[in-house]
Amino acid sequence: MKIQCLNKNLKDAVVIAERNTSKNQTLPILNSILLEANKEGIKIRATNLETAVEVSVSGKIQETGILAVPAKTISAFLANIGDEQIILQTQKNNLFIKTSEIETTIRGYSSEDFPIFPKPESQEEFALTSPELKQGLSSVAIASSLSDIKPELASIFFSVFKNTIKIAATDSFRLAEKNIVLKKLRAEKMLSFLVPQRAVGEILRLLENDEDIEIGVNKNQIIFSGPNYKFISRLTDGKFPDYEQIIPKKFNATAVVKKSDILSHIKLAGVFVGKLNELSLAFNPAKKAILLNTSHSDVGEHSSIVPASAQGENIAAKFNWKYLLDGISQINNEYVEFNINSDQSPLLIKGKGDASYLYLVMPMRGV
Repeated sequence: MKIQCLNKNLKDAVVIAERNTSKNQTLPILNSILLEANKEGIKIRATNLETAVEVSVSGKIQETGILAVPAKTISAFLANIGDEQIILQTQKNNLFIKTSEIETTIRGYSSEDFPIFPKPESQEEFALTSPELKQGLSSVAIASSLSDIKPELASIFFSVFKNTIKIAATDSFRLAEKNIVLKKLRAEKMLSFLVPQRAVGEILRLLENDEDIEIGVNKNQIIFSGPNYKFISRLTDGKFPDYEQIIPKKFNATAVVKKSDILSHIKLAGVFVGKLNELSLAFNPAKKAILLNTSHSDVGEHSSIVPASAQGENIAAKFNWKYLLDGISQINNEYVEFNINSDQSPLLIKGKGDASYLYLVMPMRGV
């Protein structure tokens, strides 16, 4: 193999690939990336056996070939050279790198030791734009669990039917759901699956610009294909909670408030919250306001009044202020609508007049 390309392009691709390597000490080949130059172009691949990524790099191919090299070594090397153009050439199981000022050899591995790169055959396929996917994933990923004890809660749920993609996540303390309607989508049978949160985090890093993303799904894997990359992940084996039954249909109290107002007041109250992050919200129709109250024995006390269009009963409940902040921040609307039934029931948050996104947060009991 002998190729010539821009250092920046190669470095960016290697950084992406390195994130999908394994830190396995007994199988060092999983700590490496695979460089390949063939008639299809220059490809960089990596896998940790749970996810796999292939990134295309533009450049000039003088000789085809393939070699695995330690990801950490080549990534650190590329990050510390200033040359614009770079030449890479295989010499047996070594990678020879040359620029206008540098000549370096990195010891590699035979490509035969590298795991077979998965080539999933998709049973179902659909496509959407990068902004649609990015907004959908980021708006619900905040509610997924950080613990792997229950894999289904550490995953993002997808449900595809007719022209709608429903994305949801929950950690049992809160729930987020986003509906994306696509004109070109026509799924006649319902398709549902779970994508691990870690894989979703990597997809969010890959998404950029206004590109089209093709998604292919089979029983065990999902593949996201962009203009210059393919990302493959195993699906989570499990059943997502039947969450729709816990979403209230009617409410005893409703309040509409300006998003910027409620966010600034919650952030201010966050300075004074206790060790459990508890913040009291009181919906007061008589005062046409939402009242915020919190205190910390070592810091002080805080209360504020946020003007709101409030209707219904006078209800007060305590919530984790960070959970409130997460959900409200994802709403793409000037006004936020709060809906609640009692101090023991969940709080439903959504944009005023927008049914495409909802965020449900459970109250803190016994605090």
